[in-house]
Amino acid sequence: MDLDRLITIITTNTHQDLQSNPKILLTELKQSGLPLKEQRDLIKKIIKITKITNNPKLRESYLRSYLRIFQESIPVGGREGSIVIELTKKCTKHCIHCYSKFTGQREYMPDNILNSIISTARKQFKYVFLTGGEPTLDYRVFILAKNNPDMIFFMITNGSTIMQDYARQLSLLGNLIPMLSIDGSSSLTHDRLRGEGSYEEVMNAIEHLNANGVPWGYISLVTATNIDEVLSEEFIMDKIKKGAFLARYLEYIPVGPTPNTDLILSGDAYYFLEKRKNEIINSNMIYMQKTSQPKCNGALYFDVDGNIKNCFCFHYAKFNVSKDDIDTSIKKTRKDWVSYQWTGECPIYADSRGFKNHLEKLGWKNLSTTDEPYLNNPEITQRLVHNYHEFLKIKAKQWG
Repeated sequence: MDLDRLITIITTNTHQDLQSNPKILLTELKQSGLPLKEQRDLIKKIIKITKITNNPKLRESYLRSYLRIFQESIPVGGREGSIVIELTKKCTKHCIHCYSKFTGQREYMPDNILNSIISTARKQFKYVFLTGGEPTLDYRVFILAKNNPDMIFFMITNGSTIMQDYARQLSLLGNLIPMLSIDGSSSLTHDRLRGEGSYEEVMNAIEHLNANGVPWGYISLVTATNIDEVLSEEFIMDKIKKGAFLARYLEYIPVGPTPNTDLILSGDAYYFLEKRKNEIINSNMIYMQKTSQPKCNGALYFDVDGNIKNCFCFHYAKFNVSKDDIDTSIKKTRKDWVSYQWTGECPIYADSRGFKNHLEKLGWKNLSTTDEPYLNNPEITQRLVHNYHEFLKIKAKQWG
């Protein structure tokens, strides 16, 4: 297969061209050694990404990533096909919902731990999410992207440090994609969660990214106070108009020593969130990865110290990259996670205290430097359970 030729085809042809004449792709892929079914699957994925973006560097990066995924036979998509790496604890904000500030011994993840995780990710996972702290404060994000052109890195950022020069450096790559945290359509909503001036900063980041042709997406924290706003068609269309090509939504979980319980989703709100996510995905108005599961298998999260967590907000782990075999540890972590019986998808909402107690018996250790009321305070845990089971009742009634 002539990879350069294939890259030229997908970066110089329009989506309509490739959709109407997919044979030009098949001709090249016939030389790849991939089975015919995988060739056709790959063509569908290529055509899909050309519909999502006109950016040639992003198209090339997705092609290289798809080829790696097929060559490594990585079948799992969605939540299980991605990992999250906490690169640094350094941050420019003090968000009231922060899940990171009360854990971690180091300021930056050591290189040897990071390299070990990336080596594993190349063989087992489709995508890598980089987080912190604030990952833009760690220059290694550029080194990771440059050294792994066949991997897609999504960088979850508050946007405060993305100035003209930073955006220019991003423009030289196609596989380091900022996921801007946008939690409202104005400073009135957004700044309540992230601090005064935060909304203006993220809007400025968008201008710099667009000016340099850098593709970007957004990620919104969904709370009881902003749910109607961030899930509205008006909000989504505004972000698309501003240049976003993908989106993601995370529900609020009251982590930390002083959680704001007013932000916890009610049963009705949780149902509305799930309903709207499905509608957005099915509408194809913006690309959004389907992450819901009948029963959550977790989302692998490597913290700054190399601990292997299975959820960004659940600060417990049993294994560490620097001490344990990473492949075996991942398997055992996931096995332990699903060994507890709970009702519904999310064990944190369904039965946080019972889930925590079960994993502690299996040897999982608390990594938080402070008390976690959402795991230990009966008033909060019972509220989470009650609201979640109300959601499950509504879901069963509406969806059957």
